[in-house]
Amino acid sequence: MKRQKRIWISLILSFILIVVLSGCNGGVGPKTAKINVSFYPNPVPYSSEIGVWEFGVFLSEINGIGVTLTSLRIDSYNPQGQLVNTQNVDEEEITDWFDSNYLPAFSTLKASSIYFCPIYRINYCIWTFKGVDNNYYSIKATGRVNYLPK
Repeated sequence: MKRQKRIWISLILSFILIVVLSGCNGGVGPKTAKINVSFYPNPVPYSSEIGVWEFGVFLSEINGIGVTLTSLRIDSYNPQGQLVNTQNVDEEEITDWFDSNYLPAFSTLKASSIYFCPIYRINYCIWTFKGVDNNYYSIKATGRVNYLPK
């Protein structure tokens, strides 16, 4: 019985040693960046003084990996939920809006004054950011901004 107990203890210790030395991470895959997209205020009131909806956009990296933002797609939807317009924004314009297209780990980028004056009656927009993190993984983050009627 003692011999069988020693064998089991040896096997368990060997297994633990193999796991530790192999760098096993418990089944967790490689770490990638994660971005939260938020808008302030949301919903956005109409400003009759300047004739637009004005709001800020905040991007926060929350997973500890920096990201280079490569594109932004803004899809605009009418009150019936139909897509009525798509705007594609490149890295250069992202840099113009946020002063950078690089979002460091655990940091925030903000575009404080976005002015929106659509041709159509828009109820909301979906913003989809794409980029590449410091570990060369593609990332995508989306956020929804709602507009109050005039």
